[in-house]
Amino acid sequence: MRRLRLLALPLLFTACAEEAAPAAPAAQVIPLTPTEHLVRAAMALTGTRPPLAALQVVAADPAALEPSIDRLLEMQQFGETIRDLHNDALLMRFDLQLLPHVDKLAERGYTRAEVNRSVMEEPLRLIEQVVVEDRPYTEIVTTGTTMADQVVADVWGLDYDEGAGGWQELPWEDGRPAAGILSTSALWYRHRSAGFNLHRERANLVSKALLCWDFLARELPIDGSIDLSDPKAVAHAVVINEDCASCHVTLDPLAGYFSSFRPFLLEQLITSYPVAMYQPENADEWIETTGRPPGYFGDQGGDVAALGRKIAADPRFSLCAARRFYGYLAGVDPASVSIEILAPLQQRFVESGFSAKALARAVVLSEAFRASHATDEASAAALPGYKKARPEQLARLFADLTGFRWEATIPFELDGAPFGKVDLASSDLFGFRSLAGGIDSYYVTTPTRTMSTSASLFLRRYAARAAGHVVEADFAAAADARKLLRRVEAETSDEASVRAQLVDLHLRLYGEVLEPGDVPITESWSIFRGVLQRTGDVRHAWKTLLTAMLQDLKVAYY
Repeated sequence: MRRLRLLALPLLFTACAEEAAPAAPAAQVIPLTPTEHLVRAAMALTGTRPPLAALQVVAADPAALEPSIDRLLEMQQFGETIRDLHNDALLMRFDLQLLPHVDKLAERGYTRAEVNRSVMEEPLRLIEQVVVEDRPYTEIVTTGTTMADQVVADVWGLDYDEGAGGWQELPWEDGRPAAGILSTSALWYRHRSAGFNLHRERANLVSKALLCWDFLARELPIDGSIDLSDPKAVAHAVVINEDCASCHVTLDPLAGYFSSFRPFLLEQLITSYPVAMYQPENADEWIETTGRPPGYFGDQGGDVAALGRKIAADPRFSLCAARRFYGYLAGVDPASVSIEILAPLQQRFVESGFSAKALARAVVLSEAFRASHATDEASAAALPGYKKARPEQLARLFADLTGFRWEATIPFELDGAPFGKVDLASSDLFGFRSLAGGIDSYYVTTPTRTMSTSASLFLRRYAARAAGHVVEADFAAAADARKLLRRVEAETSDEASVRAQLVDLHLRLYGEVLEPGDVPITESWSIFRGVLQRTGDVRHAWKTLLTAMLQDLKVAYY
C-alpha cells in the first residue's frame, strides 16, 4: 500500500503542476533608469550630456528628474536643437546655394561660408525664437517678423541695429503679409520654382513640412499618353485628366498663394543688394497660369497671411508638429510614429496653448521615449531602443564635454572671396555631415539612424582630436575650471585616485552610476594602466583612455 502511494506521488505532482502551471510571462518593456533617462532627454533636447551634479542628484533622488528636464528646456542648446529639428522638414542647410560676393557683402568682408550659413538659417532662427520664448507655436506661420543678422539684413533689406549686433527679430519693410516662415525670403530663395512648376514644389513643401501631407507620396496611376515636355499639354491634363486633377485640384490653389514671391533668383545677375524676393504685382499670375485661385483644400481666397492662419487652425498642423517633435527627439522616422503615441502628445500640445516647450517636455517624459528594451524577441524587434546621435548633436556634445570644435578654414577662394571657416560636423561641401549620418538638405534628405563605416570613422577621428584637446586644456586649468579631469593632476597615477576619476567619467559620459571596484571601472583602469606602463606618460594614458571612451557606442547612441 505504501509503495502504491509512493508510485502515485509523481502522478499527483504532475496533475497539480498541470492545474497550477503559471502562464507564460507577459512581454515587458523595461524603462531606462533615472540617470539613463536624463542622459537620453539631455541628448535629445540639447545634444549634450547632463552636468555631473545633475546626474548625481537624480541618482540619489529620481524625483529630481523632471525639474532637471525643465532646466534643459532653458538651455541655449535647446534652441539649436529646434533649428536642427525643423531643418529636417524645411531642408534649408544646403552648402552649394551661394549668393554673389558683390556690393555690401564684399565691402564688409564676409566669407562665402558666413553668407550661406546666415541666409539659410533665417526661417530656422524665426522658429527658434518663437519656441525659446514659449510663444504659441502657431506664430511660426502668422507672425509679421523675421530673424536677421547683419548678413541677412544686407541681403534682403531690413532695418538692422548694427550697434546691438547678433540676431534680431525685425519686421519686414516691404508690406508683405504676416505669415511667419511663409513670408521669409530665404525659404523661397532656397526652394525655387523654375519653368512651368508654377510654385507647386513650394506648395508641396509647405504641405509636407507643416501638415505631414506629401502630395508626391500618393499612389496614383500615371497616364503615359501625356506629353510632359509640352507645357500646354500638361496644363490641360491637370484640369481634364482625372488622375492628374485628383492632386492638382488642391495642389494648384495652394501654390497660388506664393505667386507674390519671386520664383527664383539668377545669382549671376545680382550686382547689388538688397534683393527683392517679394513682388506683389505678380499676385494674380495664377489667372494666366493654372487658372485656379489661391485656396486651402477647398477653402478659397486670401493671401499668404490667410494661408498661415488656415494652417494654424488645421488639426493636421498640431498633429504634424507632434509627429516631427517625437520623430526627431526619439530618433525614429516621423512617418512611422503610431497614432497611439501621437494622440496624447497632440492633446497636451493644444491644451498648453501650442507651447512647443510643453510638447518637447511631453515627448521626453513619455513611456515610449523612456523605453530601454523588451523581455521578448518580438517586442524587442519592434522597439526603437537606443538613439543614434546626429552629427550636429555630436558637435555640441564634444564641445560641451571637451571644449573642442572640429573646424577648418578652407584655404581657397570662390569668385574672389575666401570660403572661410566651417564646422566639419555640420558641413557637407568640405565636412563630414552626411558621411556621419546627417543630411545635406538636397541630395541626402533622410538621416541614417544606424552606425555605418563612415560614421564610425568620423566618430573615431573626432574622439581622438577631442581627447587630446581636453587633456591638455584640463591640466593647464584650475581644477574647478576643467571639463573632465577634476580629480587628478598631470602626475597623478595611483590606482585609487584614477579609479575615483573614472567613476565621475562613467557617470558624465554614459550616465552609469558605478563604484570604484565595479567591472567597467576596472576595465577602464586596465587601459589606463597598460598605456602608462608602456609609455610612462600620464597625459598619454589619459588621452588614450578618453579616445576609447569618447568613441564608445555609449556615446554614439543614447
